[in-house]
Amino acid sequence: MKKDILKEKLQEFILEQLEDEKSDNTLKKYKRNIEAFIEWLPEDKEIDKTIVIDFKRHLLDDLHFKTSTINNYIVSINKFLYWCGIADCKVKQLKKQNVTSNSEILSLADYKRLLRFAKRMNQDDTYLIMKILAMTGIRIEELSFFTVENMKTNYIKVRNKGKERTIVIRQDLAREIRQYCRNNNIKEGIIFFCQTKGKMMAKSTIWRRMQKLAGIAKVRKNKVHAHSFRHLFAKVFLGEYNGSIAELADILGHNSLETTRIYAKTTDEEKRLKLEKLKF
Repeated sequence: MKKDILKEKLQEFILEQLEDEKSDNTLKKYKRNIEAFIEWLPEDKEIDKTIVIDFKRHLLDDLHFKTSTINNYIVSINKFLYWCGIADCKVKQLKKQNVTSNSEILSLADYKRLLRFAKRMNQDDTYLIMKILAMTGIRIEELSFFTVENMKTNYIKVRNKGKERTIVIRQDLAREIRQYCRNNNIKEGIIFFCQTKGKMMAKSTIWRRMQKLAGIAKVRKNKVHAHSFRHLFAKVFLGEYNGSIAELADILGHNSLETTRIYAKTTDEEKRLKLEKLKF
């Protein structure tokens, strides 16, 4: 199978994944990764496993991508190759060393500092978004389920990544969200909307705001992104309810406990402090 045939098959592959109810983000990832692979392929040459291995080396040696990024490409490409009927061209993912520490965890002190500076800058929406992310552990795209109508209860049903779960909102946070709606005359629909009312604020906009806030608050920017608040939630939860991995997995919407255990990792500094408390 040659480059031109693969180009023709890609659109059909994406359409089938859409019908299989893959999320928009997953579809974009598949399309982006596979298009990059096809564009790189030599013209008029039958694809074989050697060529796919060469592409993997290209990502590693020429583009210097991270292991996680390369594996992301490989998953997309392998799925496409299997769908095309050339599964013998699939390649193995790169082995990833198991990391026992997480040096880019947002601390409670960082979080509280970000909140203070958001208030100082009158960024009430950013302030509340960070609070929701940290106090519920939701994924950033699940903010779209925070509507005036859904906030009539403390339980929001969401459907994400093909799964349905319930986001539980504590009373104090729920009251603050409702007060924000009253203060800003938001009477219906999505609470955190962009200039086009009714459409959720873009994830990139939220990220840029957080990055700017981190710079002003003197918090390391690589620690400040939407997912870091999810990590913070898991860390605080396990600190209070040690050993409740299964319940945390349920709250975060994980199918695998192994995924949840990633959130239980501590920093090297936290490990050192614990070791210093040991009595010999």
